Amino acid sequence: MQLIKGSLQLKNIALKNPVITIGNFDGLHIGHQMIIKSAVQRAKVIGGISIVYTFDPHPIAVLAPHKSPPIITTFAEKAALLKKRSGIDLLVREKFTKKFAALTSEEFIRTILYERFHPKEILVGHDYSFGKNREGSVRLLKKMGKELGFTVWVMRDIRIDNISLRSTTIRNFIIKGDVYEASRLLGRPYTLPGTVVRGRQRGISFPTANLKPDKELVPANGVYAIRAETPFGKYDGVVNIGTCPTFGANRQTIEAHLFDFNRNLYNKKISLQFIERLRGEKKFRDAKTLAAQIEKDIRKARKILRQP
Repeated sequence: MQLIKGSLQLKNIALKNPVITIGNFDGLHIGHQMIIKSAVQRAKVIGGISIVYTFDPHPIAVLAPHKSPPIITTFAEKAALLKKRSGIDLLVREKFTKKFAALTSEEFIRTILYERFHPKEILVGHDYSFGKNREGSVRLLKKMGKELGFTVWVMRDIRIDNISLRSTTIRNFIIKGDVYEASRLLGRPYTLPGTVVRGRQRGISFPTANLKPDKELVPANGVYAIRAETPFGKYDGVVNIGTCPTFGANRQTIEAHLFDFNRNLYNKKISLQFIERLRGEKKFRDAKTLAAQIEKDIRKARKILRQP
């Protein structure tokens, strides 16, 4: 997969029968994966090149920062997942600005999609909208496709157990701490990357890695079974998210205890994969009682993480 920084760069690339799918793809959930897979398949059928066209930062972060939701996946995470799993040929990262947002829907189709990509086929979700004030619709895209010579394919609404596959739904599951449901819609565990920093010493015998996260979307306070990607390999573990009320703290921390691990992680990048929530945050009467609960948490997490 080749990464292109801005659609203007496409003038230097020979594009044969481009098949494009367009969107922000926050979370890169199962629905996104299906439409991207369809683009790859269509490109193979017509002997063309498959393209994911996405925007960064999230449009809402530019147009209404106060309403901007915390992102599920950073651009780096999306790019890594696409490179590893999708089979896509080109990933085009368009910088989203207020000037770009001011393009009318017809201008976006003509001056961006048509003149820069010269698409043969375009695949979008059933509720795709675009252009100034999001006035552009699938109907307009199909209409102009007939005029300009490209075909538009529309992905139907996809549901799992009658839950619509939407980034907002997944985001809400994560915020509530229901990481298991979030993982079912994502098709993989929710992942929180970050840097290990020094934390407070709590006076208990469970060494922890204190994570400074790379993004704002942190699951609800509580204890979770996790898998951690570290510079030394992947390890199972538990993570506590909260304010450590037993010790009278009031600042949220993310403290991961990795099983059978004794390496130094300070200032190193790690990534936590959230498998299942074990319990909510609780205040214990003393450090000894807390340590006993942590032992129970570890036993429960080991049992969960042994499952295929």
